[in-house]
Amino acid sequence: MRFSTGAVSRYAASGCDGPDLPATFDEARSFAAIFLQAGHQVFARWENADVWGSDFREAGAGDREPQGGSDLAELYLFCGHGRCQSTPTATDPDFLSVCSTSGRSDIVTIGREVRWGNTLRSGLQYAVIDAGCSMDLVALANSWFPVFEGLHIALGHSGNSAADTLDSPDRGFLFALYATGMHPFFPHYSVGDAWMNAGTEDIQPGCSAVALAAGTSRSDAIWHRDHETIGVHSLFNYPAAWFAWKWRTA
Repeated sequence: MRFSTGAVSRYAASGCDGPDLPATFDEARSFAAIFLQAGHQVFARWENADVWGSDFREAGAGDREPQGGSDLAELYLFCGHGRCQSTPTATDPDFLSVCSTSGRSDIVTIGREVRWGNTLRSGLQYAVIDAGCSMDLVALANSWFPVFEGLHIALGHSGNSAADTLDSPDRGFLFALYATGMHPFFPHYSVGDAWMNAGTEDIQPGCSAVALAAGTSRSDAIWHRDHETIGVHSLFNYPAAWFAWKWRTA
């Protein structure tokens, strides 16, 4: 499987909104090291200003980058900022935020601008968005259901301005260990269960790790949510007709 990473640590220091996140480089690099050790292939690894908002935008909503696009590998890890509302509602959008010098918008509205899994080469199967409030449970239908165009599973966090993720090098590292079967003391977890265990690391009380899966039927979506495993089960499940999700709260 090919994977890509995008890690942004410099926000305030580069004149962008949000505090700097010094742990994101360690998170993305340790994630990549585990996946490489497990025999997977790196497609792209971008950091700071080289991570562009257009890496995530569908062509109809912007110009996705042909060399750094998030839909070009089978797995993508983003480490950076999201945006939290004080009390999110069903119609509030979810975001991810970069800090580039591209001259294009650094704020990506996930439900409106992102479509994953629909490229001719193959498309993204697993999106790991380690950014605060990137997958609010109350807004899944509005912000995330439209994203799935061949995507199997998306992982993120639900929270608010008082229940957010903390800057940490460990979530991506632990997810890689669990999801690849490389952890010496734990079994090879499914993608969803790997995030249930890793995504709750270093988050504030009330924040939740969320796993959202698509399927062609209710039972198929539940199967992908609970059982799809990297390197064992990577079944194509397009078109998405049902969704199943689960979460674990700190």
